[in-house]
Amino acid sequence: MHKLWGYLFNEDTGRGIALTTLFYNSTYKKTYEFAQQTEAWSAEQIQTYQWQQLTSLLHHAYKHVPYYKKLFKTQGMTPGDIKSFQDFEHLPLLGKETVQEHADEFKATNYPPSAFEETNTGGSTGFSLRFSIEKGVWFAKHLAYLKILLNRGGCDVMDNSVQIIGREKPWEYRPLSRTLVLSSYQMTEQNLPVYIKKIIQLHPGYFIGYPSAMTMLATYMKQHSIEVKGLKAMYSFGETIYDWQREYLESFFHCRVHSQYGHREQCVLAGTCEKANTYHMFPDYGYVELIDRNGQPVTKEGEIGEIVATGFHTGIFPFIRYKTGDIAVYTTQQCECGRQVPLLKSVEGRIQDFMVSKTGRLVPLMGVLQLISRSSPHMKEYQLYQDHEGELILRIVKKEGFSDDDVHQIKENIRTRLGDEFSLSIEYLDSIPRTIRGKYQFFVQKLVVKYIL
Repeated sequence: MHKLWGYLFNEDTGRGIALTTLFYNSTYKKTYEFAQQTEAWSAEQIQTYQWQQLTSLLHHAYKHVPYYKKLFKTQGMTPGDIKSFQDFEHLPLLGKETVQEHADEFKATNYPPSAFEETNTGGSTGFSLRFSIEKGVWFAKHLAYLKILLNRGGCDVMDNSVQIIGREKPWEYRPLSRTLVLSSYQMTEQNLPVYIKKIIQLHPGYFIGYPSAMTMLATYMKQHSIEVKGLKAMYSFGETIYDWQREYLESFFHCRVHSQYGHREQCVLAGTCEKANTYHMFPDYGYVELIDRNGQPVTKEGEIGEIVATGFHTGIFPFIRYKTGDIAVYTTQQCECGRQVPLLKSVEGRIQDFMVSKTGRLVPLMGVLQLISRSSPHMKEYQLYQDHEGELILRIVKKEGFSDDDVHQIKENIRTRLGDEFSLSIEYLDSIPRTIRGKYQFFVQKLVVKYIL
């Protein structure tokens, strides 16, 4: 029965999407309609709702989740002692290692065994976390939020679309969802002409996928003077999208590039809007904090912090004050779109996306990757790698025409940008390996980077 359910409701198939929408339509519809309502809420309404959800979640966890019952007893308190957001922020932070070590204790006892579905994170940071989600329900809710994000770009779930993600099969058309799925693994010189032919035949309304893969597709099309017309929007997910990628894609495809931030643990979901590239958080999805390196709340405009999130849809396996490992920029400004929801000015990537200098200083990648890209037109692909403080290795897949002049320009630009805190060496590869989920990593950090001291 378990195998049959997995076959029918597989989220990676058009069949699974259609059946989930059909069988869990009540959940899908309720989630969509409520999330739509929250977009018109005032800041006061949002704060009131989030406090109600936090209070309810804490009482649920205390009563039904063994790990949290023990945690409260260890802290010498009960959920009733938490009377404000400030009190809530005194609860211990939850790390991935703790979840992994006590996974069975995080399972809520008031859910039947049939409701649990095991899943895992991608492990691109070197740590793959396994945990439980609510079978069927979680995906129906995910599709409801996806519909809202598509609506912001003037798109609909039933528009013809192209999805570029990690799949072994080079291409697949899903008639039920009108989606052409292309593999980011298989973006070879042999396959790309086929990809483009199928895209043109489809006349898609939008693209959705990894920004690195969409950038590679655009680069190939530009080099071969090929255009795709009529796109309403593009949607990036799964990776941090850099400013240079957004500008490049918008310029080439002549449409707006939207981005979203979320993760498998379902604690936070945010996306850009029609007006700006700030990340608008769904207040009914979870409660989000930004904390600094000392574990204190970030409160100043433009400062960075780690995203700590508490999910409102994870009662079956609660994540409370969960350290996501992702870094974002704080803002109190409101967007001109008029929504009063909390914002993140930008998402800078994972903690593991920071370079470590000779002095131990954390240096963000922003600007460095674009600098490398502009240093030479003769690189097919490239990737930065670090396994020693202050030392960077640039891995390059060369194109015809690559020479010592390119090497000199790259090294000179890096030295100008980073100074003497880093040394750079270069390696040449035939191809850059993708992650287990088909993502392209511009930077591989092998050092264990600690954000919180």
